Amino acid sequence: MYQLYYAPGACSLAIHALLREVGETPELHAVNLQAPRPPELLKINPRGSVPVLTDNGTAIREGAAIMIYLADKHQSPLLPRDGLARAAALEWLMFANSTLHPAYARVFFLSKQLGDEAANSPLYATGITMIQKLWDDVESELAAKPYLCGDACTLGDILLTVIGNWGSWLKQPVKFGAKTKDLFARVSARSAFQAALKAENVEYKAAA
Repeated sequence: MYQLYYAPGACSLAIHALLREVGETPELHAVNLQAPRPPELLKINPRGSVPVLTDNGTAIREGAAIMIYLADKHQSPLLPRDGLARAAALEWLMFANSTLHPAYARVFFLSKQLGDEAANSPLYATGITMIQKLWDDVESELAAKPYLCGDACTLGDILLTVIGNWGSWLKQPVKFGAKTKDLFARVSARSAFQAALKAENVEYKAAA
């Protein structure tokens, strides 16, 4: 059985949704990111970060690596098998994991350091501007297609949809274009995504 260490609504939600996409219901271990990490998590991931997936006792860390592993193992259509279609799907997964997610992480760090003053910080505002630019790039990409890679949902769409729901954690707003909201609505309505939201007791708001 798979075991998933997660924080409700965090990037680990994408792994949770993907597990349900491939017909798996993982054993869930919730982690409070505002509290000391549990010893059982630190034993398999000394960094104390989530997500961590264990498969028959072997731990896999880093969200994108976990998603690729699961999609390949279960031969999910969410990650094409080869060629340019696979390259495009991986490009957007890496954009979400390695470009958009770190942009949010920077403003989360500033928020933690500055507290209530973060909302008035020029540095924080610069971070929000960068996040907005990245979402504007996504909106442009979706101008003539329903998903980032065309007519079918891929891993990047799922992770982007998870990240899009982080607005309540920001001290300044980010605006989504109509095409991006349509993407959020399509992905978040998938039965696997809905099951993951329900299990984590998370409300999806970004598509509104």
